Amino acid sequence: MDKATTKKTTNLQRRLTKTAYDIFIKRYSLKNDEGRLVEQPEDIIKRVAEVVAYAENNYRDGLTISQIADRFEDLMLKQKFLPNGRTLANAGSQLGQLANCFVLPISDELGKTETGIFSTLRKAILILQTGGGVGFSFGQIRPKGDSIGSSKGKATGAVSFLKIYDTAFDIIGQGGGRRSAAMAVLPVWHPDIVDFVSVKQKEGLIVNFNISVGITDGFMKAAAKDEWFYLVNPRTQETWRRIKAKKLFQLIVDNSYNNGEPGVLFLDTAQASNPIPNVYQLEATNPCGEQFLGPYENCCLGSINLLTHVKKTWTVTKGKASIKLTHGQIDWDKLAETTYWAVRFLDDVIDANRYVSAVPELAEAAKKARRIGLSIMGLADLMYEVGVAYDSKQGIGLASLIIEFIRYHAIKTSVELAKERGPFPLIKDSIYDARIVGTSQKLGRARGWRPPAPLFQSDDDFGRPKLNWPSLVRLIKKHGIRNAAQMTIAPTGAIATISALEGYGCEPVFALSYLMKTHEGAGDDYRQIYYESRLFKKAIKRLKQAGVELDQTLIFNQIRQQGSCQQISGLPDEIKRIYKVSQDISAKDQVKMQAAMQAFVDNSISKTINFPPSTKPADIAQAYRLAWRLGCKGMTAYVSGSRKQEVLQSQTDSKPDFSSHADNDEANGFRTSKLTKVANQDEVCTECGQLMTVSEGCYTCPTCGYSKCDG
Repeated sequence: MDKATTKKTTNLQRRLTKTAYDIFIKRYSLKNDEGRLVEQPEDIIKRVAEVVAYAENNYRDGLTISQIADRFEDLMLKQKFLPNGRTLANAGSQLGQLANCFVLPISDELGKTETGIFSTLRKAILILQTGGGVGFSFGQIRPKGDSIGSSKGKATGAVSFLKIYDTAFDIIGQGGGRRSAAMAVLPVWHPDIVDFVSVKQKEGLIVNFNISVGITDGFMKAAAKDEWFYLVNPRTQETWRRIKAKKLFQLIVDNSYNNGEPGVLFLDTAQASNPIPNVYQLEATNPCGEQFLGPYENCCLGSINLLTHVKKTWTVTKGKASIKLTHGQIDWDKLAETTYWAVRFLDDVIDANRYVSAVPELAEAAKKARRIGLSIMGLADLMYEVGVAYDSKQGIGLASLIIEFIRYHAIKTSVELAKERGPFPLIKDSIYDARIVGTSQKLGRARGWRPPAPLFQSDDDFGRPKLNWPSLVRLIKKHGIRNAAQMTIAPTGAIATISALEGYGCEPVFALSYLMKTHEGAGDDYRQIYYESRLFKKAIKRLKQAGVELDQTLIFNQIRQQGSCQQISGLPDEIKRIYKVSQDISAKDQVKMQAAMQAFVDNSISKTINFPPSTKPADIAQAYRLAWRLGCKGMTAYVSGSRKQEVLQSQTDSKPDFSSHADNDEANGFRTSKLTKVANQDEVCTECGQLMTVSEGCYTCPTCGYSKCDG
């Protein structure tokens, strides 16, 4: 082993916690013929960097493949960026399938065509075998009770085929390996919509699918006015029946209130930013809803770790009457550089991916639009370090500034790549067509892309450099753009866990202290111990070093019971203002945060709006209406304790080891609350047995980061 490699290994070991190190190996290491894990985390990163960099053989711009691989390796070793789970796990493997998720089309026939119901099911199963998840719209299937010309019988409807798909996925999942997620979408105008919305009222009936209703602007307007809404047979395009829109809206709300599903997807809002609307209409998303995709398109995802882009960490000075905090600052130059290499990495993944050979449409779709999804993780961690409250006007403004900055540099990089490698093949007649880009003019269904604008103005620029959007428009006109879509905000459970982050994706931190199970020694014995927020613990330590008198033991005993520091007496108000967790943040502010970021994210955002147990259905209805008005493309709502059949684990019901506690330097995850309520089947982690929390639009394990959505 050479000196450089030894240094990298040492640096990585210093950055990773023991738990993160173990999870990294368990989830992403290659195995030998005996099934033994054969890689260390640095080996995984080197393998991925080399496989992805090899795709640069197609282009060459003066840098050698070895130099590119070193850049990619540095990006991951220093935890500035990590790709999605399938890229980490499959790059260089026999499978070689690097995308987390896909969307497949379903047409209204059983299997005579490539998009028939059972033809698509076959393709989906082949994708599941590679660890990929799949999303579908069942909207083209004729409704229950419609005629079947060939047999003179009656159709069983869209929900019946959802049940068939779910059963098939369950059987495949029982065969071992990664149990992938799936998404079923039904447009709100489909005659089977009532059955679909209510399908999860009986828990355990559909266990492998997330479900979402495709909402239209027309429906939202009709619901607001309590008007009739017409359900349409997709086979004939004729009105099947009518229903009061307000009544149907309430049914959606009530089921979300009781079960956390269905989620809602705002189809018209998503379609408005479809980069190639003359090729297809957007009907479905991947399993966690952050990627609206056309037929056979995939999720080529990776996330920037925002915490590693903070410099000048904050300090405390005690005055006579108060304390003064000097907070960290964002390293904007470093963030711009990371964005450049992350976009280049993801564009290379499109070529490095060994798509499922039995489904050739996958490679064709990926290379025609060259969609990528650059995401973030650790937004809440960054806010802790720079001294900004997540739910404040300043916090929402900061998130907007960050996402705009990343989007600007993502587009800038994509234009540079287009200049060197050529624009995406479907750019003609797209929103980036040189004839209309930068204008409001239309070519067919495509309206010219224009620079996005903030939804909420920020009073503070946090030292961010100015962005020259008009110049970028001119460059797109001249060179085109390499990637039809550039940004998303995706679930990051596992990669955030191995990065020692407390806030997954764009979510707030769930709790400052959390009770988890840890497996020790041989057998199936688990020990329960407390884990505490490393960032909050560091803040308390700095306060004490500055001479602030605090009882650290008392503080953490209280936080263990509450998950939050807001009710702790004697804690400085400035600390309470900054260190808020999910339960301290109103649903309205969570929606506003999502909308502020959505203004600059061209695809969608995977985020859960968490509601307290005292929530009423009217609160969820209000949040849906606000999300729609503010331009969100989707929303998942979850009320703590809403599942009817649930396993309760609270800190008072169990008997944890009170003598043991740890922080992120020993293990990480930190994503639960005082009382966790889950269903008795799929909401328990299949890898470590921990009860899972709802965040990022999906159930996520707070211990090991496992999520069916993020790979």
